[in-house]
Amino acid sequence: MAEFGAKDVMTLRARTSAGMMEAKKALTEANGNMDQAADLLRKWGAGRADSKMSDEMKEGLVAGKVSEDGKIGVMIRLGCQTDFVARTEGFQVLLRDLLELAYTTPVESPADLNALTYPDHSGRNVQTVIKEMAGSSIKENVAVTGVARFVSKDGLVGKYIHHNAKVGALVQVDGGGDDAVRVLLGEIAMHITAGVPVVPVAVSRDQIDPAVVEREKEIAREGTAGKPERVVQSILNGRLEKFYADHVLLEQPFVKDEAKSIKQMVQEAGAAAGAQLALVRFARFKVGEA
Repeated sequence: MAEFGAKDVMTLRARTSAGMMEAKKALTEANGNMDQAADLLRKWGAGRADSKMSDEMKEGLVAGKVSEDGKIGVMIRLGCQTDFVARTEGFQVLLRDLLELAYTTPVESPADLNALTYPDHSGRNVQTVIKEMAGSSIKENVAVTGVARFVSKDGLVGKYIHHNAKVGALVQVDGGGDDAVRVLLGEIAMHITAGVPVVPVAVSRDQIDPAVVEREKEIAREGTAGKPERVVQSILNGRLEKFYADHVLLEQPFVKDEAKSIKQMVQEAGAAAGAQLALVRFARFKVGEA
């Protein structure tokens, strides 16, 4: 018999947005394996999202900064184990220092940021400072768990950080830099932060990992044994179109106006700016996610 508890059920529900009974059933059939249970829910259509949670640091804060001219934007996620620590002055000072360091120095990953010299004139690097704080004043695991830094030469970068500082998004649009583009960036960043209908996995179809597409095909093939190939292909195509509509940012319906897609919003802003705009990339950080 599968061994899992109420905490496992709640974790799976947080990952997939599935109901209580569906989550229990999936964990039972998967013998308690969380990843297999999440896949089962996808197959059953009971789970729309799958955000793996970090076992070590499920709390923390997200912060972002964009230059006044909108050419440089950075966002970081600093993780810890309890919300109590995340709200302490020491943790928030650390977050502000790291954000400024990531803003002023080109970095692409937490490892890059950890290797930089911490701005306290002690000569220590970021990783050393964090380890010493974790072992003395904070007394729990702390780490930089996400870093994104965008630079646009012919466009703008925008951000949105939710008021609780637990989730946020950074977005880059190239091709224009007027007020219409700034408004567009704010709206798209807010949309990504909301994660509705699901958190997008790519800007466009061609940016999706082929392995992810193959996985969707495998899920769609479940239960098609014995059906004519043309029927199977129709099922696969329908499944993929639904997957793209849900997970490709440009094809998602805007969270504040579902009659309009993100692609249409970009086109409208481009027309207002008299420019050919391109949604280049985005990053979304949420506290507790891997």
